[in-house]
Amino acid sequence: MVSWLPHVTSFCCCLGLEAGAKVTGFLHLLLSLFLVVLCSYYSVQFHQYKGTVDDADGVYSTSYAVAVTVTLLSTAHAVAATVLLYGVYKRNTTALRAWVYVMLVLLVGGVLYNVVVSVKFGFAGSGSDIFLTFAEGFFAYCVIFYFIITINSYYMMVKSCEDMDGPKYDY
Repeated sequence: MVSWLPHVTSFCCCLGLEAGAKVTGFLHLLLSLFLVVLCSYYSVQFHQYKGTVDDADGVYSTSYAVAVTVTLLSTAHAVAATVLLYGVYKRNTTALRAWVYVMLVLLVGGVLYNVVVSVKFGFAGSGSDIFLTFAEGFFAYCVIFYFIITINSYYMMVKSCEDMDGPKYDY
């Protein structure tokens, strides 16, 4: 698996890894579905004004494109959360490993995107606004990374139990 990742033995110091993986999966699924519904609603609203006189400055066209993109990404996250919940309930190490890899790629991609956009377009606002935005982003990425570490630790626990069972085939 991802051996360089640290591992934890409990989730939030009070729950086991399996319960933590379930909490992570359900939070991921609920947030993803909420964003799908919300962004779908806004994409329908923005689509009504796209290309009209009200859209002379392109705000509605841009907002429509952003809403559709976030809807598609949230749908992909809902699928990933479903894969995670399947992996947790069926103790399927392949599904758990796939979720960890996908989330690591998305995490690194998100950080790189934020850095590139910040460098390319600069920072707007006062110093305290910039600091607050940075602090919120840093906190969000740390929480996501903790969820990834939790699922990776759960994967290692399930994988070690599989290895203790011996071969699955009779020779």
